[in-house]
Amino acid sequence: MMHARAVPSALAEEGAAFGAAVQFGAAPQFGAAPQLEMNLQEAQASTEGASVTFQLAQKVSVPGDGSPHKVTVTTLDLTPSFDYLSVPKLAEAVYRRAKLTNQSDFLLLDGPASLFVEGDFVGTLPLKRIAPREEFELTLGVDDRVTVKRELKTRDVDKKIIGDRRRLRAAYEIEVKNWRPAPLDLEVRDQIPVARHEQIKVKLEACDPKPIEQTDLGELKWRLRVEPNGKQTCRFEFSIEHPVNLTVTGLP
Repeated sequence: MMHARAVPSALAEEGAAFGAAVQFGAAPQFGAAPQLEMNLQEAQASTEGASVTFQLAQKVSVPGDGSPHKVTVTTLDLTPSFDYLSVPKLAEAVYRRAKLTNQSDFLLLDGPASLFVEGDFVGTLPLKRIAPREEFELTLGVDDRVTVKRELKTRDVDKKIIGDRRRLRAAYEIEVKNWRPAPLDLEVRDQIPVARHEQIKVKLEACDPKPIEQTDLGELKWRLRVEPNGKQTCRFEFSIEHPVNLTVTGLP
């Protein structure tokens, strides 16, 4: 079992191939909350080919009761950088996110991790297999002190038909409000429709502010800085042009 600043309650979990306790304090680092002192001897990791072997520094007695038991392998201090993520098209919520790098020589196996924020247990989350020096992300749940609202502001169908084609225009506005006492960095994602027929044309007409990324699948991405008790808005407008005799589904 590997854990980042684990607390005793995390060691009581059983039946998982890999267990981890991830703890965030008020400061942007692991283990900032008060913890019990533990005298822990760390294991040594050795790599041979595609396998990794952990040599424990102490002997461990495993009861012969047929139940699974865990042994602490090591503790890791990983310093995260925090930001926020919102995809209001799917859910009008803002999620706190931590980005980390596995700076150890240990391969972290996939499995459940117990999550603590400022010393309080807030639930479990799955961890993928993480190689040494690999970057990874953890989503820390919804922050109710940051709100987001996505609203359809315009939906017009041109009354005039050019040739045999009709045009529809739609505009959306995303508003983010920060009720926290500190500024935050937020990544906002949205998407315009994607045509699945060669005679349907979709065009992004306007976007304010300009997204930092726009993909071939119509995905839009912004990076916003929202001040305390402040708000930011993103507005984008697109058009859909199609033949009059063609039935189009999935319109906004």
